Amino acid sequence: MTMMSRRSFLKGAAAAAALVSVGGVTHAVKQGAFSTGTGPAYEPWHTWENVEEGDLPLLRIVRASVLAANAHNTQPWLYRIGDRSIDLFADVSRNIGTIDPWLREMYISLGCAVENAALAARAYGYQPSIKLYSGGLERIHVAGISLEEGLEEPSELYRAIGNRHTNRAAYDSEKPVEDSVMRELEKLTDSQDDARIVWFADDAGRREMGKLIVGATEAVASDRKQSADSHRWFRNDWGEIQRHKDGPTMDATGNSSFTRFIGKLFPVSEQTSNDYWVKATKNTYVATASAFGTIAVKDQTDRVQLMQAGRLWQRMHLWTAANGLAAQPLNQPHERRDRELQLGIEPVFGRELARLVNKPGFEGVFTFRLGYPISRGLPSPRRSAEEVLLGASNPTPSPSP
Repeated sequence: MTMMSRRSFLKGAAAAAALVSVGGVTHAVKQGAFSTGTGPAYEPWHTWENVEEGDLPLLRIVRASVLAANAHNTQPWLYRIGDRSIDLFADVSRNIGTIDPWLREMYISLGCAVENAALAARAYGYQPSIKLYSGGLERIHVAGISLEEGLEEPSELYRAIGNRHTNRAAYDSEKPVEDSVMRELEKLTDSQDDARIVWFADDAGRREMGKLIVGATEAVASDRKQSADSHRWFRNDWGEIQRHKDGPTMDATGNSSFTRFIGKLFPVSEQTSNDYWVKATKNTYVATASAFGTIAVKDQTDRVQLMQAGRLWQRMHLWTAANGLAAQPLNQPHERRDRELQLGIEPVFGRELARLVNKPGFEGVFTFRLGYPISRGLPSPRRSAEEVLLGASNPTPSPSP
């Protein structure tokens, strides 16, 4: 599990002393130190199945869709609801800059949203017909979902939507993931899609992929622009969380409740955050992973295939939530590969990633760790379905970032 350093302990002691001083408790309350997972920013996790008077008939599907996994919790989606259709648009203003220069992670995130919508549609008595659209920034209408009347079919994956959270805490290193689990996850691939899974579950595979993940994390942290683009999404102030309803937060770091409490009282610098991230990646994320997996597609410049990868990841993550496992994306090798291409520099990470995936005709686009949790993952803030709907007066979202 993540250990607290002597400096953190002393800081904690100082915080405890501050709480007994005048204004200390007030500051803690304002920072949300006592309010994990509460407030309007977390309401979508509790109300996603609700039906309110005056709701648009298909709004419940969007409420499920916005709870999808997505990179850096940027929630890069906008929706338009018709009588029997839902259209999904990319909100490219929410891209992560040099962390995701080719929008690979954005399109994977949008695929996750499509999958949640499809699962909810079936649960609510519709048969969805899904069209994923190719194209680049000039065509940001990425998916259309047509709906016909059908039987209500709430699946295991649908029921897990409200319980699926990324778990960044330590996993049980004494409990390996069984081969049968990986076979069940492989069954979630769609034979008509181009996405496949490559596993790194034996000692050698875990060691090599773990080394690549740690090295890529160090490289991202050392890249001033990538580091800044990543850090700017972090929300520490309680008011900021409730206002923006997005981004990574202290509660979602996987730390103990005491460490999170201290972190909320004493916001850290970008450098301190990077130092912690590198150490956590090495000593927690990689060290306690029972297995790593990489989702691969035939062409990672193909937007449709990236969204197919996202749909697969969403199914897999929901399955782990329903079956007592934990999972966490670890996409640093892909982020460095993309950055190398952007800068036109030697493809150190791109070359090593291709060597490890070693699946002829396929390219790795998304890597994750898998294991059994020893503590529960906590929710991230979310914008409500109503906040991401496009009205008739705004027929096309702006493509400018």
